[in-house]
Amino acid sequence: MAAKLKSYSGTMLAWTAVLHTVVGIIIYWQPLADIGRSGLFNSIGPHYDRGSASWFLLFGALLFMLARLIRWLTQVKRMEIPKFIGVYMLVLCLVGVFFMPVSGFWLVIPQALIIMRD
Repeated sequence: MAAKLKSYSGTMLAWTAVLHTVVGIIIYWQPLADIGRSGLFNSIGPHYDRGSASWFLLFGALLFMLARLIRWLTQVKRMEIPKFIGVYMLVLCLVGVFFMPVSGFWLVIPQALIIMRD
């Protein structure tokens, strides 16, 4: 069962990344519109809300890249996901949950635990 779940880790993480990005667009709609109206380049500056929106979306993109790498490793190369990836994901999410208990970090914790299983 654990091996079967691991084979879907990349797909589950990709869906988490997509959900993260969609939620970010909804939550940060106004700051993203302000970035667009400011001409994009160098449009964040001292605006905390714009910076938050940018980091939220960039993290979603990074999460998606990790998901694609995991999927490629498991589906194309038929390789095992290194356990340390799950450990790093778990640590990152536990730190995230500590600082932001009301967040999506909770969604990645089970995925990290699946990756860590033997």
